[in-house]
Amino acid sequence: MGIIACKFGGTSTAGADMFKRIAGILQEDPDRRYAVLSAPGRCGDMEKLTDALYRAWRDKDASPAAKRFEAIARGLGIDMDFRKEIDRALHISEAETVSRGEYLCAKLFARFSGMPFVDAADVIRFDGSGRLDDEATVRALGRMAQVYPRAVIPGFYGSGPDGRIVTFPRNGSDITGALVAAGVGAALYENWTDVPGLMTGDPGVTPSARVIPEVSYARMRALAEDGVRVLHPDCLEPVARAGIPTRIRCTLMPDAPGTLVEG
Repeated sequence: MGIIACKFGGTSTAGADMFKRIAGILQEDPDRRYAVLSAPGRCGDMEKLTDALYRAWRDKDASPAAKRFEAIARGLGIDMDFRKEIDRALHISEAETVSRGEYLCAKLFARFSGMPFVDAADVIRFDGSGRLDDEATVRALGRMAQVYPRAVIPGFYGSGPDGRIVTFPRNGSDITGALVAAGVGAALYENWTDVPGLMTGDPGVTPSARVIPEVSYARMRALAEDGVRVLHPDCLEPVARAGIPTRIRCTLMPDAPGTLVEG
């Protein structure tokens, strides 16, 4: 069908078993050529990796965040030095520090999967005031696609004109995924999460809640702005403008069709 760009949220990267699920999803369809990863989310009694990195910046202590990554790497049979990278970031800025969740997650998955790693700082562009530079970003991603027919890219951050790291708001990896889809000329943007799609209600409250098979971008934006936490509202514009449909899918239920957002 053409290029598929995929974004995997924090629940999809929370442990070694989930990394293996992502690899299986990507291998299942050769059109899934670009993967954008969030930092590992909550797992059991372990907090979100990004929260651990905010504390690391405050306390100037890389240990808890590094240990979380080390546990995932052990489950994958990979040896990487996470502490050194986080310690380096602690001497630069808060943005650099918290971005290491996505950076190291994508680095680790690239090692595990054999896919090339592309640093988001090289392709996601912000201007001098910290605002996303859409045009420069799409151009940079287009150049990347000419060099890398497949790649793993960290979500959540990019760089300004001076090379310093700039982050999106929390949960901003959705935005990175949509930008990658637009920049590489994808036929489809898949947003993989922990729910089977957009639901008619909270299944924990309404047992009869069902998946909505299709919704328009305008309706999805309105729902996101009203607090429906399936997609970040700012991730819809890049793909809607480019005419690229989005499919919301569940990493734990990869055969479920999910919800298609288009039009």
